[in-house]
Amino acid sequence: MHVMKDHEFSGTKRAFALTVLVGLAVVGSAAVSGRAQEPEDQAANAFRRVCSTCHDADRIIATRRTRTQWEEVIEKMIERGAQGTADDFTAAEEYLLRVSGRVNVNRAPSKDLVAVLGLTPKDADAITEYRKANSEFKDFDELCKVPGIDTEKLKQVRDAISF
Repeated sequence: MHVMKDHEFSGTKRAFALTVLVGLAVVGSAAVSGRAQEPEDQAANAFRRVCSTCHDADRIIATRRTRTQWEEVIEKMIERGAQGTADDFTAAEEYLLRVSGRVNVNRAPSKDLVAVLGLTPKDADAITEYRKANSEFKDFDELCKVPGIDTEKLKQVRDAISF
């Protein structure tokens, strides 16, 4: 078996090998990270296409952010030359909210509760209606008292909730 020495590795072959290694690293890091284990979909593909070419996927999603904070990050990346269509960036934002979003349950609209916490629209509406009728939630235990919501689902995404 012939082992190629560095000087035998052409620029094209080297670029291809690096692309493959980066791709494997992104896929491997997604498999290791608990929050990144999402089904393949348009949003995940857009995220990889526009964000992961310059950044490590785990580094990107390491910190939970609100919708506004993710929008600011994406705007900065566009200013710095990130390539993609408006649809790509919108889909990447959806993915980021789903796997590394943060939401204030006392201020967020129902759509953000659905996007970030993975709640059903019915549960998200129940939370917004409850807070309108009873004032702000003080803590997680109070949030879990909203009648009829899936508290097990809330427990799974507790780290994405702020008050």
